[in-house]
Amino acid sequence: MGGMRYKRTLTLGSEIRKLGVPSTIHMVKTLSSLFLAFVFLSIAALAQSSEYVTQTVTIEVKPVTKIVVSGNPGPLIVGDAIPGSNLSSVDDENTKYSLTTNLENMKVVASIDQGMPDGTKLLVHLRTSKGLSLGSVDISRAYAPVDVVTGIGKSSDKDQSIKYTFAADAAVGEIPSQSRTVTLTLTN
Repeated sequence: MGGMRYKRTLTLGSEIRKLGVPSTIHMVKTLSSLFLAFVFLSIAALAQSSEYVTQTVTIEVKPVTKIVVSGNPGPLIVGDAIPGSNLSSVDDENTKYSLTTNLENMKVVASIDQGMPDGTKLLVHLRTSKGLSLGSVDISRAYAPVDVVTGIGKSSDKDQSIKYTFAADAAVGEIPSQSRTVTLTLTN
C-alpha cells in the first residue's frame, strides 16, 4: 500500500454533538442551576442549623393617668333670686368626665386660672364610682389645685357627671359675662 496516508479532518463541534457532550450554553445553564441550588440549600441549612433559636422581647407598662371631659358647661347666669335669700345660684350638670389609671392612691384635683369676682363663688362636684367625691368644692380662689375626688385605685371611671354651681350674694351688682378656665388633673 504504497505511500498514501490519509488525514482525517475532524470538525470539533459536530463530533462533540455526536458524542453527547453538552454545548457551552447548556453547561452554563446547568452550572447556574447548581449554584442557585447550593445557595438556597446553604440558607436553609443556616436557618435550621440548631434545634431552637431565641429572641429577646422587651416589654414595659408605663404609668397611665388619663382624664377627659365631654365639653364645656353651659353659661352659668344668675338672673333670679329667692325672696329673703342672701345668695342666688345656678347649676350646670351637662358635662361628664372619664378617667383611667393603673396606679393606686390617685385623686382628681381642680384649679382655676383667675379668681371669681367679689361676692361670687364657683363650686365643682365630681361624682365617682371608683373613689371618694368630696362633694361641692369651692374653687373660687383655687390657684393651687384642690382635691375634688380622692382614693382612686387602678381602674377606669366612665361618664361621671360634673356639676358646676355659680353663686352670687344678693348684694352683688351686675357682672358682665366672663369666663374662667377650670383645670381638672388626675394625679397622686
